[in-house]
This record gives sequence, structure tokens and C-alpha cells, in this order.
Amino acid sequence: MTVTEQVAKFVVDAGIDDIPQKTVQYAKELALSNLGSMIWGSTLPAGKIVTKFVRDMGGTPEAGVIGGGFKTSLPNAALANGNFAHSSEWEGDSRPEMVGVMTVFPVVFPVAEKAGASGKDVLAAAIIAHEVQSHIGLACLPATGRGFFAVPVFGNFGATVATAKLLKLSAVQILRAFGLVASQAAGTLRHHSTMTHFVETGFACRNGVTAALLAGQGITADTNILEDGDLGPGFGSAVAGEADYHIEKVTEGLGREFRFDLLDTKNFPCHSLQQRPLEAALHLVKENSIAYDAVASVEVEMSPGAVHELDLLEPPDSEHTRVSLQHGIAGVLLEKRADRRIFTEEKRVDPRYKEARGKVKLTPRPDWTTPWPEGFDVVTIKLKNGQEHSVKWEAWRGYHKTPMTTDELMAKFKDATSDVLSPAQADRSIELVLNLEKAKDLYELAEIINFP
Repeated sequence: MTVTEQVAKFVVDAGIDDIPQKTVQYAKELALSNLGSMIWGSTLPAGKIVTKFVRDMGGTPEAGVIGGGFKTSLPNAALANGNFAHSSEWEGDSRPEMVGVMTVFPVVFPVAEKAGASGKDVLAAAIIAHEVQSHIGLACLPATGRGFFAVPVFGNFGATVATAKLLKLSAVQILRAFGLVASQAAGTLRHHSTMTHFVETGFACRNGVTAALLAGQGITADTNILEDGDLGPGFGSAVAGEADYHIEKVTEGLGREFRFDLLDTKNFPCHSLQQRPLEAALHLVKENSIAYDAVASVEVEMSPGAVHELDLLEPPDSEHTRVSLQHGIAGVLLEKRADRRIFTEEKRVDPRYKEARGKVKLTPRPDWTTPWPEGFDVVTIKLKNGQEHSVKWEAWRGYHKTPMTTDELMAKFKDATSDVLSPAQADRSIELVLNLEKAKDLYELAEIINFP
């Protein structure tokens, strides 16, 4: 049996009873967290643009667009929801493969709505989908160094598996779906400072749905796309390079150890790499009662890779305030918080925020070689009176080793959805999601989140 065939068999055979209860519980909590991110993401500029695009395209009304108040085709709903999930920058991923459930939950909700799937089916599909995209990503780690953005490249496979599992495709159909989605897998790190960085996630969700639907209708494809063959390199060799593709990692531990448990989530609605230094800065400001007017400068010492990702002194739009560490620190200094209310267009253009961003220096430390999320950052706040306050910070709330509590995730959901859902709708959504395994279908939840 080839590796591609082993993966397809795993997708068909694995079910909720094969998954540890702690993983199922974590899946419900991450479903709630990511659903809140999508609802808020639908209100942001990139979300509004994609919602209008999808509405204008029309399509068979098969599934609702989250926060949109209308139904569209399944691929279009997945496109919109995937964009919402990432544009909020409030999702999370697992490292070092750098994929997350932002290519899973935006898919399982609309597919379950169309298929009438149960809550247990949804949870199983989400977990199994992440296992597959995660393992493929682990086998292809050098792809990022070649310029590929892991979320849309490997997330395509997660979206495919999520759809295939809920639509109950056969192993042969799943093999064909893998071949189909491999021809759509794309994404580049060049878009980091543009809205395309977010839309790429929507593309992955749409592509996975499309591949599964076409395979289900009988479209044929190469059925061993993960292997190299007589016709040329397989998917992994193509994106990672033949010498650096480790195909054995695709099935190593698959179904026995669940990488879903290693997913991080975010306390703050911004880039993953900001979670630790923002928490450290908040600690310093609150612990020492530091007023903004007393601050001369802030230095954040980080790995060179983290500095490269987060050094954005002048974010070009409100979305990209969430990938600017200077902006996040400015919010901490000015307002003693790093919640979604600081990552807005109003704050981006505020002269006080511009001044505060200018006080923040990101210092790369080449000798810090421990891969994130391990390691630490150092934040130092220098005051105008000559005093300094410094802290070395390692873990953060949302890191899988120090996870957010259920109560914290419920509060996060209520905050994220407060501009869209009524308090009663938010409470009912929480109840439904945290009891997903008891749901016969998702119709009530779909009505709330799609037609608020």
C-alpha cells in the first residue's frame, strides 16, 4: 500500500471513537474560538470585500456565509469563511509545520450544513483533517524556506479531508481528491503585508471543497500524488525538493498520536509570534504601573525570524496592525491592553499610536536558535527618568502547554462576536458548540452564525 493510499484509508476508517476524549474536548474549544474569529473576521475590511464578491457571484444556495445573511455554493461559502478565519489573526496553528484549523473549521461548518452531518461527524472530520495536513506539512518543512506559505499549500489537503470525511467519500475518491487539490496547492510568503495573505486561506478552503466535490462526481486524477513516480516528482518533492522531502513522516504516528493536541490558539487577535512579547509587555506595564508619558523606549529582543515577521513600523491597513509588533506594543503602552479594539483603522492612523510605534525597537538575536514556540523573548521598557524594567518571557496563554481555559475561550467568543450576535445568540452558540457531540445536526447553529 502506498503512502497516499495509507492516508486515504486512515481518513475513511478513523472515527470519533478512535480519538482520545481530551482531543475531542480540545476540538470543541478550538471550534468555539475559531468560530468567533470568523464572525469577527466577517466585519473587517478584507472580510467585507470577499463577502461582496461571493454575494455578487451568486451560486446555488447550499450553505450560509458566516455573518453574511445569505447562502451560496459550498465552495464560495468555504472561500469566504476561510478568509474570515485568517483576516482576524485570532486563530492559531501548530509548529513547525505551520498549519492550523483555519483551513478546517471554515469548511466543516458549511459542509455539515449541506450534508446534514452530526456534531460527532464534524468533530471527527476536523481532527482527522488537521492530522493529515499536519503530517504532510511535517514531511515538507523545507517548502517554507523555498518561499511557500504553508497554510494554503498544506491546508488544501486539510480542507479536502474535512469535506471528504463529511461527504463520506470512498478511499478511491479521496485519492483522486488528493490529486485534484495538489494541482491547486499554492501560496507564497510574499503576500505577508497584503490582504492576499488572508484570502489565500480562503483559497485553500475553497480548493479543498472543490477537489472533494469533483472527485465525488467522478473526476479522475493521479492517485499516488504524494509519491514520486515515472511521470515525475510527487507533490512533496515538488514543494520541498526531492532531497528534502521526507515521505515517511506523512504516516509516522498517524492515528496514534494526535497533533491536534499541539495546536496553539491566541489570546490576542494578532500574529502568533506577538503573543509572547505582548503578554510580557502587559505584565511589565501593569506590574510597575507604567504610564505612557513616562516611557522613553521599548526594546524587544527576539529571534531573527520573529523580527523578520513582525517588524512593521507603518502597517498599510487595519488588518496589518495585527502583524506589526510595534503597533501591538503601542496599544499596551497607551491603553494597557492588546485586545481587538487596538487593532483598528482609527488606531492605525492615530498620531499617538504613530508616536508610540516609533518608540519600539525590535532587536534580532542571532544566537537565539531555539525554534519558536520554544525559547523566549526579552522585553525591556526604559523610562525617561532612567529606570528600566525588563522581563524574560517564555510561555503564554494559548500555547498548547499553557492553554486558555474554557471560561477564557467563552469570554473570547463573546468579545469577538459582540458586534454581530446578541448576548442571547452568543450564549446559545457557546452551548451548541461545547456540546457538539450531542448534536444530530448543525442547522440551529448555522441559522445563528449565518443569519445573525
